[in-house]
Amino acid sequence: MPCLKTNVQREYTSYLYGALPLCVALAHEDTFPWYLERYVRLHSEHSPSSGEQPHLDFADSFGYREVLECRTLDWPAVSAAGPSVIDLIRDRISAGQHCTVFVDDDHLRGRPFVRLHEYLVFGYDDRRRQVAVVGFGGRPRVFRELRISYDDFATAFREAKSAVHEGRSEVRSPVQLLRPRTVPPSFSPARLVRALQDYLSGTPGETQDIDTWWSAPTAPTPNPADLETKAGVRTYDHLVLHLTQVKDGTAGLDYRRFHLLSEHKGMVLRRLAHLAETCALHEPLADTLHAYRELDNQVRQFRLRLLFLPSEKATDEAGRGLAFLARLRETETRLLEHAVRIVEVG
Repeated sequence: MPCLKTNVQREYTSYLYGALPLCVALAHEDTFPWYLERYVRLHSEHSPSSGEQPHLDFADSFGYREVLECRTLDWPAVSAAGPSVIDLIRDRISAGQHCTVFVDDDHLRGRPFVRLHEYLVFGYDDRRRQVAVVGFGGRPRVFRELRISYDDFATAFREAKSAVHEGRSEVRSPVQLLRPRTVPPSFSPARLVRALQDYLSGTPGETQDIDTWWSAPTAPTPNPADLETKAGVRTYDHLVLHLTQVKDGTAGLDYRRFHLLSEHKGMVLRRLAHLAETCALHEPLADTLHAYRELDNQVRQFRLRLLFLPSEKATDEAGRGLAFLARLRETETRLLEHAVRIVEVG
């Protein structure tokens, strides 16, 4: 069974198209220094006129293009590769390219609806007639290695194509091909510290092109006049806005942003531990690491409460959540400011 080296990473999973490529990038040890310098800054945006809730994401979500060669295929290009998407997958895997493929996820899960989702294909087995993919599975739903039959995967792909043809989806390029670049292994503590400083000051720092690769190119449209963007610790303002609206009964609770908030704390903790090891600062950073580890645990517990929260209890939980976010912001700011000072003094 031809399979490409793949790391089923579970640190960042909130938005698949920014997270799945890391399963390719982090399969290679040379990429870890690059990874550990990044993924600590957040950004969010909110436009009241849109009627949507604030969106939260990592500022680094699309930085994977620095370490991966990426190529996008539209529907005609996929069709030209063969009568079935399986033909394309077999060809590209054999050539050393992972394939991110949009399919009808509801078909694969036996549900009578149509919802396009992406899977990262890293292998195939002609004897068992299965593709090996990374996707969400189990409870709690996390990234896992899954095996899907050729027939089911091809049918799910055809269902996705039909949904696009009928105007029920905006996916215009259903396949992204990924191949690792050669990356010199080197970790820069100074770069990570600058990213932490950007987070603390609420400045955007380095930015990435966050256009979605699967959408058809469109003429740029001006941002709404009321668009508000936040960076770093200032993204807490938008989380507070969301919970305030939930508390007031003017919005329903959207769990996803708090899932990402929890992932962010875990990723910052890992990077603080890496700084302690790389800079030989185990003793000076010991108390800070202990306190941040407790903070990470508290955010994880908060996330889980929201995940399993009955809708009728959302208003009360939002009130408690507002107090929790205020304490969290103050504590995190104090701990990270102290960590940055220690590393700078070194």
